[in-house]
Amino acid sequence: MPHLPESLIEIITTKLTDNPDRNSISLVNKLWYKIDRANRQTVHVSNSQAVNPTRVTDRFPNLRSLVLKGGKCSITNVNVNVVVNPMFGVGNDDWDVSVDRWVKTLRVKCPMLERLEVKGMVVTDESLAMIASGFPCFKALVLCKCEGFTIAGVKAVGANCTKLEELEVERCNVTDLTQQWLRCFPETLTSLVSLNISCIKGEMNPLDLSRLVARCPNLTTLKVNKTVAVDTIRNILLKSPHVVHLGLGSTQVNVLQDGQSSHLQLTLCLRNYGPIQSLMLIYRISALFLHAMYPVCINLVFLNMRFVEVRLGSELVKFITRCTNLKRLWVQGTCIGDEGLEVISNNCKSLEDLRVFKGNGSLGVTEAGLTSISTSCRKLKSLTYYCSQMTNTALVTFSKNCPNITRFKLILSPLNEPDHTTLQAFDHGFGAVVESCKDLKKLTASGLLTDDVFLYIAMYAERLEVLSVSSVCQTDVGLQYVFNGCMNLKKVCSFGEDAFSADAFEY
Repeated sequence: MPHLPESLIEIITTKLTDNPDRNSISLVNKLWYKIDRANRQTVHVSNSQAVNPTRVTDRFPNLRSLVLKGGKCSITNVNVNVVVNPMFGVGNDDWDVSVDRWVKTLRVKCPMLERLEVKGMVVTDESLAMIASGFPCFKALVLCKCEGFTIAGVKAVGANCTKLEELEVERCNVTDLTQQWLRCFPETLTSLVSLNISCIKGEMNPLDLSRLVARCPNLTTLKVNKTVAVDTIRNILLKSPHVVHLGLGSTQVNVLQDGQSSHLQLTLCLRNYGPIQSLMLIYRISALFLHAMYPVCINLVFLNMRFVEVRLGSELVKFITRCTNLKRLWVQGTCIGDEGLEVISNNCKSLEDLRVFKGNGSLGVTEAGLTSISTSCRKLKSLTYYCSQMTNTALVTFSKNCPNITRFKLILSPLNEPDHTTLQAFDHGFGAVVESCKDLKKLTASGLLTDDVFLYIAMYAERLEVLSVSSVCQTDVGLQYVFNGCMNLKKVCSFGEDAFSADAFEY
């Protein structure tokens, strides 16, 4: 077969954006490798400690967008990345989890970098200052679950990145006590598309926030912290009519207005507002505030209530049931319970992604809620479920009702509890899941397990890429089953120290 023209290969490669696809085409031959090297602009590094930054920049000299994830306590072999839970004492605590070495290398090798996303790493103010001054075309910074920096570093980015389109600081511990940090953005900055500052503690100056939003006509994502009052939210929405992803956490009202008046005006504003497709609610949301937000329910496709404090369980359920077009729902099990899940499942039948998280020391849901969801929400593709008890029967029922699942994460507390009705291991239940769900790619299993469950996984989970198990294998046999049977496996998590014998790594 003659070689394809180089120009045609370039067209093919530029149409592929996913990392796995690009990795595959780079292995075709030297020509494909060369072309992929020259035109790949987006790179995803899932374990930043396992890769030398210079190797990445030499491999992709035209890099424009980079995603870095911390990979502490991970062990890598040729075929699969095995991540060990730190509680087992495996892994090197001295591994460098700082982003500094990456930023220094990128400044020299890839000065045209436009986007940097960092998750689970140490980020210093010095690093942020280097980002602000070292990349003249820089447009987007995303920091998630990072530590080590202060508001000074964020201000450096805001003040010096004149083409900034995206600034997201999520689940980081940052505090501002001046109420003036939003003034760091120059008056000439009008390019913001996404602004997520919901985790930055301290009061935000409402006038500064309103002015920033008003001069950015393309702003579609806005997430603010709990200090932003209800009347300020209304004013912001009036000045930014294109916001479709909104994050709020306010129960405050202007001291010159009573609460009912402020919330009524917000309701009237939302009735005439364009469709908000995504809503994140955080902190202590009041019933009055939920009622004010009712006009947005019908258009919502994503609702995130994961961080709402538990006070208004029944009101939250009423709010969710109005969101009949929801496809993604993240919520605390403590807030809604099994009865709430049953009501939600009967009203939100289009759900594709459901995540039920634990609250403060409480889980709130059991196998009853899982059964209700599977009975009514047949379109589910992704499920995260933290629960206090489970049965094999419920898992079998779920697997029959939701065969399109690609991501299944079940966290049982305590982690190694058996089926509470039969006291048996969950081998049969998870075996049914991997047998019925042919497209399953990510599986997290907890509860009492034996080596038999790994045999089921090896036999049926042909497309499995990530496996996470909360308990240690009985023997190396279980791990060997998985390595022999799951040809697409990329990562195995939390098997424990006893599973890593020399024989196991032959697979």
